[in-house]
Amino acid sequence: MTPLERTLARALTEMVIKLDHSDNDDITPAATIKVLEPVVTLLQGLSKQDRQDLADLINQFAQEETDPDLHLTAWEAPETLALLD
Repeated sequence: MTPLERTLARALTEMVIKLDHSDNDDITPAATIKVLEPVVTLLQGLSKQDRQDLADLINQFAQEETDPDLHLTAWEAPETLALLD
């Protein structure tokens, strides 16, 4: 993966973590869905292999996360982003 691809994958991971751990008064679940839906739609346009590669990269970031709650959210990010079949 290129540095750009790694950075974008990391940004997606951080976005999912921040949305999941935000206070519902700050970002409602409905707002979270509105943010994630177009991202998921774009990612669905990737080939199966590209989605798997992105999921693998996100899982690498999850393994690096030391906070247990954030680790779990990062680990679930590929599923949240509908990268896995």
